[in-house]
Amino acid sequence: MVGRFHDARGFSFIELLIAMGILSLGMLAAVSMHFGSARNNTKGNLYTQANMLAKAQLEDLKNREVAALAAGGPYADPNNPVDAEGRSGGIFTRTWTIETLGDGARRITVRVEWTRLGRQASVVVSSNTQGNGV
Repeated sequence: MVGRFHDARGFSFIELLIAMGILSLGMLAAVSMHFGSARNNTKGNLYTQANMLAKAQLEDLKNREVAALAAGGPYADPNNPVDAEGRSGGIFTRTWTIETLGDGARRITVRVEWTRLGRQASVVVSSNTQGNGV
């Protein structure tokens, strides 16, 4: 009779609980990675949008005559806050400053800032210009 109980097949309740615990930890890790990935993807998207807004404003200013670029600032986008396309009503605030580097040359610095989930972030792009896209 002793041999009959020893040959019992299947899992015991304890083995089943241990297997379910290990599976639960694995699934918890996968869900955590998913939410972390989504959060980082959103953050990267915001930085890309801000960078594109800053570059667009920088190119617009660089294409102007140097005489039209009065030193000073910060100057603000009249549409602030702007969306990813530069239209009024978004989360981004775009400002810029212009410094005189000498006769016929300027340094333009564009800053795009935003606040998301209580945290402030910004992108700053700077370039020297002599006007007309140079």
